[in-house]
Amino acid sequence: MAEDRSKIIKTIKDSGKFYLISHMQPDGDSIGSLLAMGEGLRNIGKQVRTFTPGSVPGKYSFLKGADQVEHDLVDCDPSTTAIVLDSSDPERLGLLKDAFMQCQTIINIDHHVTNQLFGTFNLVTSNASATGEIIYQLLKELGVTINTAIAEALYVAISTDTGSFKYENTTPATHRVIAELLAFGLSPGSLSQKIFDERPLPFYILLKEAISGLEMYAHRRIAVMTLSRDIRQRCGASPGDLEGIVNYTRNIEGVELGILFYVESDKEVKVGFRSRSVDVSALAGRLNGGGHARAAGCRLYEDYQTVKRKVLAEALQALTNQPA
Repeated sequence: MAEDRSKIIKTIKDSGKFYLISHMQPDGDSIGSLLAMGEGLRNIGKQVRTFTPGSVPGKYSFLKGADQVEHDLVDCDPSTTAIVLDSSDPERLGLLKDAFMQCQTIINIDHHVTNQLFGTFNLVTSNASATGEIIYQLLKELGVTINTAIAEALYVAISTDTGSFKYENTTPATHRVIAELLAFGLSPGSLSQKIFDERPLPFYILLKEAISGLEMYAHRRIAVMTLSRDIRQRCGASPGDLEGIVNYTRNIEGVELGILFYVESDKEVKVGFRSRSVDVSALAGRLNGGGHARAAGCRLYEDYQTVKRKVLAEALQALTNQPA
C-alpha cells in the first residue's frame, strides 16, 4: 500500500477536478470522510463535487458541506479523478456505480478488511479505526491546513465508527488523532449529543417495532430483529433512522451475535450483524457482504424466509466454530 499512497498523493496534487463519493445508506464515517476530504481539497484550490447514493442522514446535516452533497451524476466526465470513500466494493455505490466506474482514475480509500481493491490506486488500511482516521493523515501529507469544519467532520467519522470509542477498533493512534482534532475547539459533549443521543421520534417508534418482534436462538446467544420498508414507512421513519437499531441486539446480556433483517422488497433483504466475539466480517463475507470483525452486513436478493434460513444457518455455524 505504501507505493499506492505515494501515487495517490501525486495524483491528487496533479489533478484539478474530483468526484468524491461515499457508500449507500451512509453512516457517520462515510459522510464525515466525504465532507472532510471535500473541504480539504477545496482549500488547496481543487474543484470538487461530493456524492452519495442516498440522502445524508439528518443528524449529520449540521456538518459543513452536507447541503452540497449530490445524489445523481448524469454528466460524468471520465477525465475527472474519482475518490471512493469507505466502500469495500463498487456495488456499495448503488445507482452511481456505473457513472463512477467510467472514470479513468479511481482512488479507493477505505479501512474495511474485506475491501476488493477495485481502484486504480488503493489506500486500504485495515488497522485504522475509521476511514476518517486515514483521511486525516492523508490531508496532512497533502499540506492541507486542518480547520474547524474538517476537524468536526473527522471527529464525527471516527467517533461513530468506534461507537464513541467503545469498540475494539479504538487504538492509541485513534485517541492521538482525536486529541489533535479537539485542539480546534470542538465540543465533544455537543457533538456526541447530536450524533449519538438525539434521535427523532420516528426512530423510537421504529425501535419499538423492532424490539416487539425480537427472536432468540442458540440458547439466547443469537438475537434477531426484523423490519421492513412497509414498517419503516408506517412509523414515519427515514432510511437513516435504521442506523444503530441493530446495536440493540448485541446489547442484550448473554448475546454473542445480533442480527437485523431489513426487508427492502419481496426479493431483497439487507442484513446487519453485530457481535461480541464472533468475526462477523467473515460471516458476512460468506454471504457476499463485508465489514468489520464486530460489525458487518450483506444484501441478499431472495425472499425473506429464504434469506433468514440461510443467514441463521451461517450464524449458528459461526457461533459453533468459536473457540471455547
